[in-house]
Amino acid sequence: MNRDVLVICAAAAAAFAVVVQWPRHSPQASAARGIVARWRAGPPAALRRTPALPITELLSALAAELEAGQPTDLALRAAAEGLAPNPCPQALAACRSGTAVAEALRRDASAPGGQSLGGLAACWEVAERSGAGLAVAVARLAEGLRAGAQADAALAGEVAAVRTSAQMLAGLPLLGLAIGQWIGAEPLSWLLGSWLGRGVLTTGLALQVAGMAWLHQMVASARSQL
Repeated sequence: MNRDVLVICAAAAAAFAVVVQWPRHSPQASAARGIVARWRAGPPAALRRTPALPITELLSALAAELEAGQPTDLALRAAAEGLAPNPCPQALAACRSGTAVAEALRRDASAPGGQSLGGLAACWEVAERSGAGLAVAVARLAEGLRAGAQADAALAGEVAAVRTSAQMLAGLPLLGLAIGQWIGAEPLSWLLGSWLGRGVLTTGLALQVAGMAWLHQMVASARSQL
């Protein structure tokens, strides 16, 4: 039994060496290492786009302040009070100094995670020029961000389930080899001791890498459709 375990471990190490010791400058090696790196890193960055800044909370509080009849500048200052980190420091400074708030919101939107403030800046500018009500537009912006966050969370859950299933399936060949070695069929001797067996092993490893690449592509495609 101990001999079987050693043989299986040696086979796993050989399979790892096939990937790692592939000619380092070949396109195939670079592609394989990139796929493995993306797999280990988890979901792609697109799935983690939920901003760290509390912009949804800012917009919800701002809409409530505006609906209560607060002036726009005072409403923004009241909505941002207590939020950490502050999502719109330049806009608050503009409110205090009496300068253009819409332009300040655009500058805040250029900060990491603040992209959604660009929509608030556009609504603010339209309201200043036309006198249109700002509360309804801000409330709709907040609803859109909440819906996007819920969709992201649902997709992240689905991706986690797919990745877990794929990891389990990826381990089944090793389990099959272990069972075959344990019952005395000695599949490793055939896989490593003949040209046909080595061809089957190489094909299996290639299909494993292709499956990982396909999974990554499916996740990226699903995210782009949101």
